[in-house]
Amino acid sequence: MMKEYFKDQGSVFPLKKQPLVHCITNTVTVETMANALLYVDAKPIMTDDTREFSTLFQQTDSLLLNLGSLSKTKEQSLLAAAKLAEDNKAFVLDIVGAASAPTALALAHRLSEAKPAVLRGNISEMRAFCGLSRTAKGVDGSSLDQTPDGIKELIFCLKQLAQSTVYLATGKKDIIVAGRKAWLMANGVDELDRFTGSGDILGALIAALLGADHSPISAVMIALGYLNICGQKAKSKATTIGLADFRHETLNQLSLLANSDPNWFRQIKGEQQ
Repeated sequence: MMKEYFKDQGSVFPLKKQPLVHCITNTVTVETMANALLYVDAKPIMTDDTREFSTLFQQTDSLLLNLGSLSKTKEQSLLAAAKLAEDNKAFVLDIVGAASAPTALALAHRLSEAKPAVLRGNISEMRAFCGLSRTAKGVDGSSLDQTPDGIKELIFCLKQLAQSTVYLATGKKDIIVAGRKAWLMANGVDELDRFTGSGDILGALIAALLGADHSPISAVMIALGYLNICGQKAKSKATTIGLADFRHETLNQLSLLANSDPNWFRQIKGEQQ
């Protein structure tokens, strides 16, 4: 039963409330993420300067913590922001690199103690977070970690974690776990894994929806569905589209899809597990 999360959501993007989203994120995709937020009528602020945090937290509506481009200085910024956010502000924790970098994995566990509304990673990163074996190298997920048995194993483990957090593991099929409920989602196209920042954009969209007062599970369902369908729409624009064109058109669709197809959410495909 997913339709309850999409009921009357056709006009959710562009956002009617323009939330100010504070992003502490990686240097590779910071501009792409900021623009993605603007395309859905959210307002980004991208800073990791801890001197500004106390003032910022009085103004912002939500927070995104992304572990990409990790350094000692960034680690302290992430920890400081999580401490301020705990019990005070909804935030998304994106555990980039946790599958292959022990420092990132350890930090992911420390930050998760601050009770993120949503914890996101690719399937390999989420397997690492759960203490399961994985085959990924770098920040990309591995197809070897996405067998039917591997997915069942990950869902079982995620259901054992803190139930105050919604967990999102992205891959060929995306896994959502909220409490004792789990869904296996089937939208999207392979090309979304072939441009840098698609996962980071997803985290930003979820944070924007949290800032616009959506529940964590609704924010995950809507953001995931919307980005995946934007990718599908981009791929359908031409039969010989190149990857750079695909990236450009996916970003275009962030601002276009909801207006061109108010019932986009009816294309969502997934099953409760």
